[in-house]
Amino acid sequence: MSLDIFPLAYESFGVRSMATFLETKDLKVIIDPGVSLAPRRFNLPPHPIEVEREEDCWKKVKKYLQRSRYVFITHYHYDHYNPLEVDLLKGKELWIKDYENKINKSQRKRSSDLIKRLGDNSNINVADGREFDVGGTQISFSNPVFHGANDRLGYVIEVFISYKKESFLFTSDVEGPSLEDQITFILEKSPKTIFIDGPMTYMLGFRYSAKSLEDSIENLKRIIDETDVKKMIMDHHLLRDINYKEKIADLYKYSEEKDVQILSAAEYLGKKNDLLEARRRELWHSQKNLI
Repeated sequence: MSLDIFPLAYESFGVRSMATFLETKDLKVIIDPGVSLAPRRFNLPPHPIEVEREEDCWKKVKKYLQRSRYVFITHYHYDHYNPLEVDLLKGKELWIKDYENKINKSQRKRSSDLIKRLGDNSNINVADGREFDVGGTQISFSNPVFHGANDRLGYVIEVFISYKKESFLFTSDVEGPSLEDQITFILEKSPKTIFIDGPMTYMLGFRYSAKSLEDSIENLKRIIDETDVKKMIMDHHLLRDINYKEKIADLYKYSEEKDVQILSAAEYLGKKNDLLEARRRELWHSQKNLI
């Protein structure tokens, strides 16, 4: 068996999530088992198609949670874990973002609530900066890095998994990565496959600056140049923008020249993107015309 990677729920599937299942001979793990929807986008609530998709994706995540012995949680936003079904995490070996250090007020409260609900007998491990082996599979966690360009939204941890000659890295919500600290772990580990949330271009000029986009593209080029990466799966923040490919066209061109694939999670599975959130206005408009 090799290192098998199964993206379960992402923006390219029509929901907010980075839920990913990985399996080797020794390891069955799910990273960030949460699914959610934007409560408002284009000043509109989720369309019924989005609600149905969220339910479908969550069913799949639950199925893979049952198969997993390990669960990694990189931070405490609700698209990365589900506070309403904490019982599904009981009996798992949990490796989670430090809930006392490098954490903002909102995530501190959420993590405290999660730990209380899990109970005293749960197998909870603080992951930040740690590493361990499961048989021939190596797992490493980064030190905390910003969720974005500053600490306003708190911190996340990145995850690296290697087995035989295969390797995988999961950036979590770095919103780029636009900062040197966010790529240090990536350059050090030199993964062959990397799952990246990508620049937050749908907020460009509002909560996401042109400089952050420019720095992110330059850092992604560095990752292409300075690591063994062959596949970059870019999804989550980036795919909330219907025109995301235009926003990073220079990076696509650069990656082709370097023989590195850039794919969405759906494309990685050989499927078409279904950007429901980015198309929310269109979905509601189509329904209105049918009435």
